[in-house]
Amino acid sequence: MIGSFKSTDYHLNPKSGADIKGISGFDFSDFRDVLSVGKYAFEHRESIKYFIPKFEKALESDFKIKWAALNSLSMISKASPLEVLPLIPKIAELLENSDWRIRKNAVLFFGDFGLVCYSNIKPYMENLKKRINDSNIDVVCSSAYALSKIMLNSKCEEKIDLFGILREKITSKVVLMDLIKNIGEINPDLIKSCQTDVLSCLDSNDTALKSKVIKILGDIKDYELDENTSNILIDSLKSDNLELRRSSVYSIWKYSEKYPEYLKNATDTLVEFTSSPDKYTKIYSLLALNKLSYTEPLKFENLNINPLLDEDPDVIYPSITLLYNLSKYSPKVATRHYKKVCVLMNNPDKYISKQALRIVGNLGKYDQKYINRYINNVRLKLSDEELSKEATIAMVKSGYIERKNLEIILKAADKAKYNMEFLREIIEEYPKELLSSLEKELFNLKRTWNQEYINDLCYSIKEKLSLNDPNFTNIKLERPEIEEPPVIVALKSECTEVELEDGKQVYILDKSKCIETSLSGDLLELLDIDNKNEFDIYKLSHDLMIQSLIESAINEPKR
Repeated sequence: MIGSFKSTDYHLNPKSGADIKGISGFDFSDFRDVLSVGKYAFEHRESIKYFIPKFEKALESDFKIKWAALNSLSMISKASPLEVLPLIPKIAELLENSDWRIRKNAVLFFGDFGLVCYSNIKPYMENLKKRINDSNIDVVCSSAYALSKIMLNSKCEEKIDLFGILREKITSKVVLMDLIKNIGEINPDLIKSCQTDVLSCLDSNDTALKSKVIKILGDIKDYELDENTSNILIDSLKSDNLELRRSSVYSIWKYSEKYPEYLKNATDTLVEFTSSPDKYTKIYSLLALNKLSYTEPLKFENLNINPLLDEDPDVIYPSITLLYNLSKYSPKVATRHYKKVCVLMNNPDKYISKQALRIVGNLGKYDQKYINRYINNVRLKLSDEELSKEATIAMVKSGYIERKNLEIILKAADKAKYNMEFLREIIEEYPKELLSSLEKELFNLKRTWNQEYINDLCYSIKEKLSLNDPNFTNIKLERPEIEEPPVIVALKSECTEVELEDGKQVYILDKSKCIETSLSGDLLELLDIDNKNEFDIYKLSHDLMIQSLIESAINEPKR
């Protein structure tokens, strides 16, 4: 019995296989032969024009040949829709064929073709829509499927109209929600028109239906979540059904940023879900926790992110981003992971290494000991073009203002238009007492093409300087203990006092702990000034250091 020929998985006759036959070896005498042509032409696009006249005759042949021709043309159209255009009018005629099986396959062809080439089926859309009221239920179902495919084409101009037709025709809530879910993933704006249908199923006892509805809810754009619906989402996290849990986590992630007060009660469960064996549940939970992390950061004390940082990038990205957010809102919660983070600074994936550097900077700002041990590793990143800005910010946050940092800052300022986010963060984190000298150097960088941006940065500095901060005059700086620190500016307390033959007092450092710079003479003179305390010395040496960068950073020949 021929039936409706739902399957195309036929064992083709070896003598008609595409690998054996040449382009002229297909005679279209058998439906298996016609099916073979579809595969052959799909793989050999240059042969399609040769086959078009043969397909035209096949569409006028008996049922089996017509059916095979439509299936082959569907396959070919997915790769080369324009090549099939000459046959579209002929196929459109088959929408009215007396045999329901032919109507069905013609409809399915238009679904495949319209998915990739809407403009060329637009003249036939009215005929296609009529098939939704066909006398045969198989044709009706195929029509609904074809229309839903066409709706996924971004150029389709009648999505809302087509969706309305489908909503009226589909009586099954499960089928309708499944359709809405699939369409909503491609066209979120479209599902707003069926918001009432979706919400009416939210309290359903059918787990499969409720799972689809909650997933759709997460895709409804600009939906105003209320407390009752939020509680349904949170309660659904306790379900034994994996799909329902996954859908609930997904929707909570989508609404957490806008409605954190309603959804923060899900935090404890979401933390548990980060250990879920289901990858999607784990990832959606991490994404949701990123948005909720600032609400109650202490709830994250029991979250062990370390194992998550050893998984694939799909899990590592949201995990390390969550750790970065926690390092901003509650550094204490993030400190237990800092050794792992310091290892990730060397990760070849630049997103991961950048986030690790940002975390180290936040922890160093919280307590300098969290960067001291790994400061040399951070310094190495200054020479990596892709990581230099993150490394600079980490060092500035932690109180390390060094020559290489300043060189990177000034070079970025010379092309301020493309580095404003970085420069604004530098100004935000830069020691207030050193901002005036930084402002002078920024002003020296002003050019016709960057004047507007340099003015903006200088204004930000003036704003920060206008804020009332504690007086730093009598603050004694203590240099942190670090492993083999390269010294650029040394305090008197770290040096050995030596009297020269002329009676001048100088201060000597072990050469193995020093970096020799052009500033050495200036610093020795500076350290001999008796009426300066150690903080003043530090500030003045900073001024000298950034001035010495003018020739290398400001007047460097443009490439």
